[in-house]
Amino acid sequence: MVSHTTLPWTADYATHFRDVGDDVLVVSFSPGEIPGVPVEFVGTLPFNKYADKHQFLTRIPRIQRIVRAFAPDVVFATYLVSNGLTAALSWTGPLVVDAVGGDVRDPYGRGDWRGAARRFVLRCICDRATAIHSWSSELSNQLVEIGVPPAKIAEWPMGVDVEIYRPAQQPAASDRFVCTRKHEPIYDIGTILGALEFLHREGTEFKCTFVGGGHLLAEHQARISSDGLEASVRFTGPVPKNRIAELLRESGIYISASLADGTSSSLLEAMACGLLPVVSRIPANLPWIEHGRNGLLFQPGQTVELTGALRRAMSDTDLRARAAVENRLRVTSQGNLSTNLARMSDLLRSAVADGRRGAA
Repeated sequence: MVSHTTLPWTADYATHFRDVGDDVLVVSFSPGEIPGVPVEFVGTLPFNKYADKHQFLTRIPRIQRIVRAFAPDVVFATYLVSNGLTAALSWTGPLVVDAVGGDVRDPYGRGDWRGAARRFVLRCICDRATAIHSWSSELSNQLVEIGVPPAKIAEWPMGVDVEIYRPAQQPAASDRFVCTRKHEPIYDIGTILGALEFLHREGTEFKCTFVGGGHLLAEHQARISSDGLEASVRFTGPVPKNRIAELLRESGIYISASLADGTSSSLLEAMACGLLPVVSRIPANLPWIEHGRNGLLFQPGQTVELTGALRRAMSDTDLRARAAVENRLRVTSQGNLSTNLARMSDLLRSAVADGRRGAA
């Protein structure tokens, strides 16, 4: 695997492959260990995912040596334009790449030569790959638009552990909000803070917990302090998976203002725990949330609309009760991590078989 150890799904993938009897080696540009799985760190310290991107090319000779020594049957890379590029240039055998979200979609919406160059690189990686795993139909469609053959694409969400993420015995109060998105620009936490400020000024009582770190965390903490919301809002920073599940079960309403996404594992975690989602109306959320039935949608960046959706979420008892049942069922049937990890094992084995037939 070529995948950052800081990505939550890296350990899920690697430990699953190990547990079904595969020999696994993770090559990572970020530091960190995966219990029971060997990791080769090839990056620099301190790690900064926004800097030193040249390493995805300059580390290729080193990674080629690692790959030759390990002699894999197949290489699996998560994120197309970073780890996928490195893997495509470091290995000539069967290759499976993971299309997650921002690695396919241009986060800056550039229509100039940089956007064209990005699409060209994506197409080259996908041409080299034996198979591409896409996390959502939106990502699959975007890959097809740049010329990737649909037959190469296998589509399903990563999924969540439905045994860890399960509902509380008693539903939490409707005035308990939670957001488990990182404090990065793409997740637009500022719009959520604006809605909370509106609710606070009109006298609505609530408690909101923000779970996770990010480059904008200190800025958001300062904003809450200046607005006098310290008693209503708390920031936990990064926490372990089990603790995220506990914090979800302590909450009644899940909020995400993401401007773009793949299939959000954070959303599926909240749905599996029976929360009512109040999320941005973006293509990635539409297959999962039907407005007014199992959640509420608002236009990205629209603070006033989000405020109204939160008011409704707090007052609509029937909506919350229906969502708690339907959302759990949707995730267990379509977004079960255990099932989808097994599908990835099958895809990797298929890629190995295809590679052997091609060699013959």
